[in-house]
Amino acid sequence: MNTFKKYNGEWVVQVLTGATAGQTVTVTLRSGGTKQVQLGEWVVGAFFRVAPRAAQAPRAAEQVGDLSAIVAMFDRARTHLRKPAIALDGFRVNVAGATAREPGCLTILSVDTFFDARTGRQRRKWLGRVTRAGVYEPGFSADPAIADKLRRFAADPVGEAAAYGRLAGRCCFCNHRLGEGDDRRSVEIGYGPDCADHFGLAWGTRAASAAVAARQDAPAPVASDAPVMLAHPPQEPAHGVA
Repeated sequence: MNTFKKYNGEWVVQVLTGATAGQTVTVTLRSGGTKQVQLGEWVVGAFFRVAPRAAQAPRAAEQVGDLSAIVAMFDRARTHLRKPAIALDGFRVNVAGATAREPGCLTILSVDTFFDARTGRQRRKWLGRVTRAGVYEPGFSADPAIADKLRRFAADPVGEAAAYGRLAGRCCFCNHRLGEGDDRRSVEIGYGPDCADHFGLAWGTRAASAAVAARQDAPAPVASDAPVMLAHPPQEPAHGVA
């Protein structure tokens, strides 16, 4: 575990494995979170200075695709929710507010929070942003795999949201556990009826209905593709779990 240490009154990085100047390493913070830093000048033993920010080459920006479908989901959700967000595999997406550096862009944050001793609050790690033009500008600590995941999300936002819900067992929109209560359809669909209404999604697919019907020994309809987004989805009784 690499950590920050004080050496002769200066904060340096103590590495526990062989490292060289210029290498990027993961440092564990006192809060329990982690930070990616680039090692600067070697000091002594296993101690390295942190490379000056200007010396750390920024990660290359990448085009991830057309965001119009994602933006439409958030635009509708903001008529119901104060701060809508979508959690996917390894990251969380929300829309930057009016006071942000780039208002209206997609902010990419970690799903998990950590305690920030400087502010005394729980917060999420910043993993980058996606501009309205569809350009992903990754943060220093972002997993390189996020770019490909964002491309899949931009290409099929509803399908990716549903797939994550089925995999995690939780709705990617509200984080509620799917299938609690007397309605199990949300488990097959990947999100609940309330969130479907908030984000303008169809709640259900023939494939999901077929799975429910099969469990109830009822005739199963023909399966089709993943759910699609509707401008005005049909209202379902709010007896499921969102």
